Order: sequence, then structure tokens, then C-alpha cells
Amino acid sequence: MEQKDRDKIDLHCDKVVPKIKITKLWPKLLEHKIYNLDDVNIPQWEKNLTAGSTIKDIFSKIQTRGPKAYERLLLSLKESGHEDICDILEDKVKRSHENNNNKYDNTHVSYVNKSFHHIELSDEPLKIKLQKAVQFVDDENGLISLYPMRSNPRGLVLLITNILYEKPRLAAEHDENNLTELFQEMGFHVISKKNLKGKEIKDEVKKFSKREELANVDSCFVIISSHGRENEVNHGTEILGVDTGQKDAEKVFCDEILDYFTVDACSKMAGKPKIFIFQLCRGLRKQKIKYERLVTDIIPIDPENMDEEVKPDNTILLGPKYSIRNYADMLVVYSTLPGHVAYRDTETGSWFIQILCSVFMSFARECHVQDLFNIIDSQLQRLRTSDDNCQTSTVQSIGFNRRCYLNPGYFSDEHSANET
Repeated sequence: MEQKDRDKIDLHCDKVVPKIKITKLWPKLLEHKIYNLDDVNIPQWEKNLTAGSTIKDIFSKIQTRGPKAYERLLLSLKESGHEDICDILEDKVKRSHENNNNKYDNTHVSYVNKSFHHIELSDEPLKIKLQKAVQFVDDENGLISLYPMRSNPRGLVLLITNILYEKPRLAAEHDENNLTELFQEMGFHVISKKNLKGKEIKDEVKKFSKREELANVDSCFVIISSHGRENEVNHGTEILGVDTGQKDAEKVFCDEILDYFTVDACSKMAGKPKIFIFQLCRGLRKQKIKYERLVTDIIPIDPENMDEEVKPDNTILLGPKYSIRNYADMLVVYSTLPGHVAYRDTETGSWFIQILCSVFMSFARECHVQDLFNIIDSQLQRLRTSDDNCQTSTVQSIGFNRRCYLNPGYFSDEHSANET
């Protein structure tokens, strides 16, 4: 649902609720699938359907029912004899919304904030439309320096996508396709691997960390989209290979992946940004949303189309006067909290990766990487399942103390990075 339509519902909720004849409207809301019969709220609502508090709750929650909910609400209102409420929402509110907008001084609103509400998940897989940079970002302010990000290609990306388990990770192929297209358009060289066993994951990461091309690029990404779980012994996050459950399956931990990119193990990336993204479950716990105004402005994904994956996501010296830390310049991003599940729509892909692609393709030309992940989580907080489960990403900085602008698709030599 567009933000302007959410504003209409919020602005006039108290005015229209007393006018609603819920016994007439309720069947239409079900008929037009604004609510599904298996919605967890329905049993409680139907205990006292005509109560004012129930009607208000039903009306307010419509703004969380997906991109087509508002037009379906109008249709339901008209078919149930509530044309007067349609008039309030469509005419008076439209003028009020426009008048209120004119009161704001937009000169103090950033490009990102003006575009914020347009990052929404749809019923169809995301289409990548990159906003390319038109110049390199140079915002040195004397306090926080920049990582150099001008190489061609801009960096290397290792993308590992595991899909074919006993229960396949439906729609994970959309995540793989979107990430590949996004990073290629931004000017990165992408190495994509699929359906790896535990040992193969380690082997591919190690091989990637030894690639000679790393000496000639300014950055690297390691992205792993897979089933995952919390290890029962050390409580670390375990990446599950497609051979999980087999007798000889080898365990892989997220922390192990980082070990391949220390200065000791990967000197070609010393002093360069290394970004690790893990899209996987980290346990079985589910986070419940809390009902406050700022966190109920959300987009739902139908539980029937949800795969929450609950089953299973020392210092060395380089020279006599110069030293560098072994673990540094690493940014580690998880799609969810420790011990918690991560959600994936079985038609369009995972929540986190869809939003990541949307944010990167829209804002990477002007925002540094850490701000991009802040935006991603601010959008992720707007999602929930119909039984009020939500998801929080986590970002860990390991000596990642400079700003990293990706400068997507812009190269001073005017050659395409994809030719390498």
C-alpha cells in the first residue's frame, strides 16, 4: 500500500469507524481477500465483531494487508453501501493530504527520505533498475576517511546460493538472479556457485580468497544464501550445506568464512573493504512485533507464501615501521538476529535480499555502505507475517572504520567492468 493511502486510513480512522456497518462490510473484506479466513486475528475479532474497538482494529490493520489492499477496501466499501466513507477517504483526505504536504520545507529533506516509502515488496519478483553514479563520491571531512573504490572492476563477489535441500528453498533463485544482476550492473565481477555441500562451501570460499584478481580490485563481497541454524554446542551460526543430515556432512560456521580473509590468509585484500552477507536462519526463535505507531506501518507477506526456514541462516608486521591488524576492514551482515529465523516469500524471494537489492540499486550512488544497511533495516522493520512475526538484521563492524562508497556503474576509464 502506498504511503499516501496509509495516511488516509490513519487520518480519518476515528471519523469513519463509527459509520461502518461491520456486518455488511466484513463479508466483503473476506470476499476480496483483504483478510484470509486463516488470519490469526479473526477468531478474536469474531467474538465481538460489532464492538467499536474491533471495528477500529479491523480498519486500521488494512494498511498492513499488501499493495492492493487500499483499492480492495474501496471496492468493499462501495459494495457494502459505504459510499460516504469512500468519499471521505478519496476526496476530503486527498485535499487535506495535499495541503499538509505544502506546509513542509522539502529543502531539508534528503533524497533518500523523499524516496523512502517507495521501497516496497510486490507480488512479483523484483526487477533490477540501477541508479548509476555520475561521479565518484569524495566527501573526505578530516574525521572519517574513505576506502578507495575506483577500480575496474570495482570488486569481486562470491555468491553462494543453496536451494536443493530435502525441502527446496523456493524462490531463492530470484535472490540469486537479482544479486547477480545488481552487482554486475554496479561494476563488480560475480562468481556464482549453487547447491554446495558443507566442504564445498569452505573450498569455494578458500579458492575465492586466493584469486589473483583480488590484488587489482578495491573490494570484495562474500554473499551466502542458504539454510542455517544455531549450533547447539557453541551457539554459533552454522551454514547448512545441501548435504546436511548425511553422515559425512561437514559443518561450516559463519565465523570460519571470515578467517579466510585475514591479512595472514588473504594479503591481497589488506586494507580493503571486505563485506560478508549471510541470508540464513540463525536459530528457531521468532520475534514478535510490538504495536507502536512507527512499527505497525508495515507490509505483510501471506503466511501461505512464507518459508521462514525454521527446519531449517593477533597483529602481524608488514615492515619495520608499519603494522596492520589481522582482522580489519570487515563488515559482517546477517539477515536476522542470533538464534532467530529469517523469512523468505516462496514466490518472490527472501525479505532481506529483496530489500537489499532495492536499496542498493536506488541509493548506492550517494550513500556509503553502512548507511545502506541502516536503510535496509529501517525498511525490514516494516514487514511482518500475519501472525505478527518480524525480522531484524544485524551488522557487525570489524575494524571497518572508513566510509565505503560503491560508486555503482561509474568508471573514469569509461570501460565496462563486465568485460573482464
